[in-house]
Amino acid sequence: MKCEVTKIDLAIDTLHCHHVIPRELGGTDGYQNLRIVHKDVHKLIHATKPETIEKYSNLIEDKKALNKLNKLRT
Repeated sequence: MKCEVTKIDLAIDTLHCHHVIPRELGGTDGYQNLRIVHKDVHKLIHATKPETIEKYSNLIEDKKALNKLNKLRT
């Protein structure tokens, strides 16, 4: 299995599920609301502190991955 954003191969210890619509905003655990991402990409999706964003931004290597990441951050 690969990260939807970076296409990095995932192992069981690096795989995270991201809720597109958070559960607290009415999102479900349904397949259509989940995205499989690398655990560090998941941290980057939710990051608000500039130092955290800088720490994990090296995972994003191209514009296509950046667009996917930004879509998940909204």
